[in-house]
Amino acid sequence: GLFVTVLFLQTAVSGDTVSLFTTVGGNVSLPCNNVVYSNCFSTTWTYNRDRSQDTIEEVIHGKIKMNSQRAGKLKVGSDCSLHVSDVSVEDAGLYTCKQYLRVGGLQHGRDAIVYLSVLTISSSPPVTDIKPDTPVTLKCFLYTFNGAETCSSGVNQDVSLLWVDEAGSELQRDSRYQVTQRSGCDITLTVTLQREDNNRKWTCQLINNGKKETSIDYTFMGPGPW
Repeated sequence: GLFVTVLFLQTAVSGDTVSLFTTVGGNVSLPCNNVVYSNCFSTTWTYNRDRSQDTIEEVIHGKIKMNSQRAGKLKVGSDCSLHVSDVSVEDAGLYTCKQYLRVGGLQHGRDAIVYLSVLTISSSPPVTDIKPDTPVTLKCFLYTFNGAETCSSGVNQDVSLLWVDEAGSELQRDSRYQVTQRSGCDITLTVTLQREDNNRKWTCQLINNGKKETSIDYTFMGPGPW
């Protein structure tokens, strides 16, 4: 079967703008850095998947909108942060925390902006069809607000992905491995599996401005004896 391991959650901050990196299946807390009322009555959270999508109100005056498609996975924290559980690729995007001192009133102060980027991993062919001596392609992809082509997490950061082995050494292209980098947010590893690869772990690391931010693992365990 396929085992995916999620590691770390990191934050980059620039003024009132925060960039968060997380992985599929994880939980994340989006900070609201402009809170006025500690009971969160003044707090409204909005969401944009990308620049072409309409703005969606998820929280109004501290309460999750019950007609939100994600109401079951969203929660307002005691500090007015927005908690997202069981993160999926559809949760990537731009989140904005706004303050309104009264219902129907004008916005108070500046926006507090959070860019959430989500790291994923997938295999082709499907894990159930993998056999020894067959090539397998592992795709590591970072979903961001701006899309894979620009690969910006929102705060003008230098984001890149790389594949490493169990010792933490970067995998280079050779007779066994083929690494293809399509953008800073899209990298694939093609490997012909050998019997000794059973239970072996491959890791996709996200590097931001030269620093490791987060990673996601793929461990293959063959069905039955290899």
